[in-house]
Amino acid sequence: MADDEQERQEVTFTEFVKPERWKDFDSHARSINSDLSKDLATSSRQNERIRKEVRDFLEKEYDIRRVGDKELLWAEGKLFGCQVSAVDGTHSTYPMLSGIRCRIGVAATSYKNKRTDGVVFVSEQHLHPTETSVLGILKNRKPENRLISNMLIRAIMFYMERKIGLERQEEWVMFNGPVIPYELRTGIGRLRALDPCLLLCEQALERKTIVGVIGTSSEPEIISLGLALNSGEYVRLRSFKEDLEDYLPAAHFNVADQARFQRFIETYGDKLDVGIYKAGQRSYMFHAHSECFDEAAAVIMRDSMFQQLRGYPLLIDYADSLCTHMLASSDFRRMVDFGLAREGSLSFEQSEGDQRRR
Repeated sequence: MADDEQERQEVTFTEFVKPERWKDFDSHARSINSDLSKDLATSSRQNERIRKEVRDFLEKEYDIRRVGDKELLWAEGKLFGCQVSAVDGTHSTYPMLSGIRCRIGVAATSYKNKRTDGVVFVSEQHLHPTETSVLGILKNRKPENRLISNMLIRAIMFYMERKIGLERQEEWVMFNGPVIPYELRTGIGRLRALDPCLLLCEQALERKTIVGVIGTSSEPEIISLGLALNSGEYVRLRSFKEDLEDYLPAAHFNVADQARFQRFIETYGDKLDVGIYKAGQRSYMFHAHSECFDEAAAVIMRDSMFQQLRGYPLLIDYADSLCTHMLASSDFRRMVDFGLAREGSLSFEQSEGDQRRR
């Protein structure tokens, strides 16, 4: 391990730009299959090594649990008894010189096919309706003066996902992503979003029967632990309080927001746990209330077993499909293109990338 670490640390940027590492297209075409096969074989061997060694580690350090037939039958009753809803959102953006135009949508559904949805159109133009001077308009178009950012868009979407989910009548709510996403913890600067976002997160945790399943994790080292799990197993890894405590020093809050977030950690931090489960070929992280962790694992495990290859809750994928079908990003961009063309502004406002020939 030490030798591997030393070799990894000795690789510098100059290694990647050495002329001998680069090939012309003909040479690349002749060698890529062989190079890729060797690379993937090495990765596969590493995964097998991880599986064996990490299994021993997990068995020693954690309580590996299996969702039994009784628990799966209970979860099936909840799913088909329409006591579980899944929530997902989507957003489509169109950057313009005058600011981002965006459509944000959220869909919630259950196996009863009872659907709740909400859509909002967001425009930078709406935020400066009274500005009439040319200098004022140009000032508002400076990047640092714009209020709508990708962070804000995601925060609005995640906020409404949780709001709509908590208003549903089903006993359980599954979110596509963390229960407390990063975007709802930032405060969004001058928009003062921290308190309303934390209030909503507190409502979610007080409900207890909530679970967030993370399809795309930013912690591949944790997901790699799933190589050691067998299908039907799950592990409670840690309290989410650790994540919140690690986040706080780097958040750069003002004094009031710092105190508000600290109160949130002290009151609610240990009510949410982080786990990993495996229902098929792939493992996923999930967040669930500490008091209902095992029940949450049973619900997502049973729903994930409906699609063995992907091993992800089918109901969440269904909510995602509703969003994609109703609010396709390509449709929104075409609508904006059409509107700009009608105003004679398409060639000026459309991004250079969209105008480039392919």
